[in-house]
Amino acid sequence: MPLRQRLYRHINVPLAQSFRQFRLGCMIFFAGLVVIFGASQLLTPSLTQEVVTLTGLLITALGFVIAMLAQVRMLLGRLYAFWQKPKD
Repeated sequence: MPLRQRLYRHINVPLAQSFRQFRLGCMIFFAGLVVIFGASQLLTPSLTQEVVTLTGLLITALGFVIAMLAQVRMLLGRLYAFWQKPKD
């Protein structure tokens, strides 16, 4: 399947599907923040605290990437729909 057709299929999904992906990314992002906050508040300064904080940062980064990909998907879908409107 050509790249253009795959891109078209990727951005022309129902908005609800893209929004679910965005919500998932936000939930993962905030879960990572909770892990970071919990590590800083509940653990004593040690290697364990650093490892847990690093894990929280990785979780936060993953959630951020998922949410931003969903935002780009929604933006491209809206721009494509705008440009495809018939001219009167």
